[in-house]
Amino acid sequence: MDFFETLRLSLEGLRANKMRSFLTMLGIIIGIGSVIGITTIGHAMTKSVNKAFDSIGNTAVQISTEPNEPKYSWEEMRYEDGLTVDMLKDLKENLSDIVKDYSLYGAGGSGKINQGDKSINVDINSTTSGSQYIQKIDMIGGRFLTDEDNTRSKYVAVISDKVVDKIFNGDIQSALGSEIKVKKADKLLVLTVVGVYKWEKIEVGVLGGSGDTSKIYIPYNVGEREINGWVSDYFSYAAFVLKNSDNVEEDCQSVSTYLKNKYFSKNDRVKIDTNSALSQMKQMTSTMDSLQIAISAIAAISLLVGGIGVMNILLVSVTERTREIGIRKALGATRNDIRFQFITESVIICIVGGIFGIFLGGALGILGSSLLKMRSLPSITSVVVAVGFSMLIGIFFGYYPANKAAKLDPIEALRYE
Repeated sequence: MDFFETLRLSLEGLRANKMRSFLTMLGIIIGIGSVIGITTIGHAMTKSVNKAFDSIGNTAVQISTEPNEPKYSWEEMRYEDGLTVDMLKDLKENLSDIVKDYSLYGAGGSGKINQGDKSINVDINSTTSGSQYIQKIDMIGGRFLTDEDNTRSKYVAVISDKVVDKIFNGDIQSALGSEIKVKKADKLLVLTVVGVYKWEKIEVGVLGGSGDTSKIYIPYNVGEREINGWVSDYFSYAAFVLKNSDNVEEDCQSVSTYLKNKYFSKNDRVKIDTNSALSQMKQMTSTMDSLQIAISAIAAISLLVGGIGVMNILLVSVTERTREIGIRKALGATRNDIRFQFITESVIICIVGGIFGIFLGGALGILGSSLLKMRSLPSITSVVVAVGFSMLIGIFFGYYPANKAAKLDPIEALRYE
């Protein structure tokens, strides 16, 4: 018997019991749909993490002073156990082959620029010159903040081209040197624009983000004094950017060792901790991959249940069609013909269920990704694997009923009522 004849007989057998065939497919549909949906959302989350860290760069590192646990706790830390600007300047000068620049992050938050009858919401960031490298800020006019802006507490600001479009009708040259009024709660800052950077929309994903709101950068000391009311000499954490990404972990260790030996050698309470963007990205990606595998494994259990359901229905079908099998054998059908027919029925059920599952999982994955403010489509690999896995399930769980049908004695089968 040729393949197409077997396929025709298999389809006729399934059409004869449409509802039963559909209910049998449900387990496969749910299983494949769950796995496709989870992998689609997981892929979107991974892309979101990678994009967020790409905007920072592999050479960005956070440095902090922490208690030397378990001997000391946070409650035992003192004010002078923090970092200072002089320490960071020392790093930049004496480890110039490793450290490119440093950055402080002070007071900030949501604010609003009011200029005549025009206004726009912004995120206020009080920082230092190093942020340009750490955040990969692309300047398209003027300059970024300098060390002098910070040490002399200059009331200057770097704004985005989005703000220029809204407040200055897109004229960058007109914006440079102009004064803007930034309101935050009951505070009003009058700042001179010294630079314009290219704004890029941040997708609000697993790491959060400011979405449509652009940032305005002001000197660290100005932000601390105007918003917090005072400028601290010590701070618990800062950031710096390395000159290259070839030996990130080794360079971080060199920075920690340098600070500890020079400034905290007699201070047993303090531990210098560095956390690079590269290590954070690897850790988050690894965690998400493990979570995705675990959830997919749980979802795959429904595939096992679906496969058992397929086998169960085929066993029922073999019993119901015993006389038909006997007639076919009497007319010359071989064991392989009977076996192949029932395996084909099983594979068709699983593949059709798998295809429905792919569409269901893809729709759920796209919906879930958009709800999380991310974008992703099912990958070609996951679709191909899903179809292939559906076929394997059909063959594996269909073999036993098919083999049972193939071994039926034709004489006994013809007597079956």
